[in-house]
Amino acid sequence: MRRPPGRSLAQQAFALRASFPAAHVQLSSHQLVWRAAITPTALSRDYTVSIAYRLARFPEVRVVAPALECRPGESIPHLFSDESLCLHLDEEWSAGMLIVHTTVPWTSEWLFNYEIWLATGTWHGGGEWPPTRQANSTPASNMARSERRRTSRRRPR
Repeated sequence: MRRPPGRSLAQQAFALRASFPAAHVQLSSHQLVWRAAITPTALSRDYTVSIAYRLARFPEVRVVAPALECRPGESIPHLFSDESLCLHLDEEWSAGMLIVHTTVPWTSEWLFNYEIWLATGTWHGGGEWPPTRQANSTPASNMARSERRRTSRRRPR
């Protein structure tokens, strides 16, 4: 099966700007940064999020404001140590996809599930967290391996 070709940074920026004209888009030759407010539901607060994207990498999403809160004695599920959101497994996103159709809605869904978790202590968003352990690995080493894999450069096919 052949993968679709990757989208250029300009194509990603154009699609984001078309859907979110009030958002801030910063485009350079090597990176796209999109910053906007997302409100997951009518009852939710507004969250300012930043999506940084470099070709051959996954988009990295961070909540800029308000600061994410932890429940007493718990860490936030599906949040990497660099405070970027865990939105998908490696194989669920490819450079041929548009960020506006994937990463932005996934971010809104993550924020919705975060709000439920903050109120109830139960994550209803599914997914694998912590990342699946491999045989003969510790949770810490598996987390580090998962984060390296998530941010490693991929060769376009």
